[in-house]
Amino acid sequence: MLRNFVHLHNQGAKVMVSKGFENKNRQTKNSRKVATVGALALLLASSAPSFAHTLCEARMPWMKQADSMTLQSEDVQKLGNYELALVIDKSASMTYRLNQRNVVEKPDNVEGFPSVINPADSISRWDWCKNQAANLANQIKKVLPNGISLSLFSNRYMAYNNVDAMRIEYIFSETEPTGGTHISQVLSHHFDEYFASRDAGKTTKPLLLAVITDGCPEDGEETRLAIINATKKMQRADEIKVAILQVGNDRRAPRLLGELDNDLVAQHAKYDIVEIHPFTEMKENGLAKTLASVVANDTVATISSNHL
Repeated sequence: MLRNFVHLHNQGAKVMVSKGFENKNRQTKNSRKVATVGALALLLASSAPSFAHTLCEARMPWMKQADSMTLQSEDVQKLGNYELALVIDKSASMTYRLNQRNVVEKPDNVEGFPSVINPADSISRWDWCKNQAANLANQIKKVLPNGISLSLFSNRYMAYNNVDAMRIEYIFSETEPTGGTHISQVLSHHFDEYFASRDAGKTTKPLLLAVITDGCPEDGEETRLAIINATKKMQRADEIKVAILQVGNDRRAPRLLGELDNDLVAQHAKYDIVEIHPFTEMKENGLAKTLASVVANDTVATISSNHL
């Protein structure tokens, strides 16, 4: 009986040892599985942003990475050769989505399915301008340490001098777009300010006026006269540039704005100082790079006091 007990005891020990090895092997396998899953999770987590960017670029090519809108050092230096003023539309339509028409739109759906809005177009024109203006100010702060000029216009205008990126964001956040698109008064303000400074011997740089608007000026005749009269006070062809930059998809804008670009010399402007940049270019390149293209081919000489 004792022999049988010892035999059974030994058998039980073997079973327990066997089970112990099985449990240990099972734990080892489970640990390996956990380690493998963990490593896979880390790999996916680390590659997720890259994968997301790849997916976005494949599905939404209009969404460019921030690096693609960064100015080269030579572009920054050329912009620094100017007195830069941003003149931005704050009419009521600036609250529309970036890609929305300036008219009441019919629903864009098929067989009861709602339309899909591109994420890049869901931002308002106003917020897009705020982001782009702040980005520009940040990129050129080394060459324009005192900041830039900013004016917001609708039926009336508000002008701010020496603003930086933080100030720009604050001004936009405190301003509600409303009213119509009246450009002539704010243009005259900047022209008069420039000529007064030049004639007082204070200004040594040419003026670059970047006018960002989503539509056509309601005071078109007054706007034409303001530009024509300014050219007659200019002493050199490169003294003032007016870049009119469209934001949004007003179909009337290219034709009517184009008249400011092409017809003013025929209407007795001394120089052709206006150029138009369409929404497609602004959306593709951003504000900073679009302005860099305006001055890209310039060899700007500062205005000597001997020539004033």
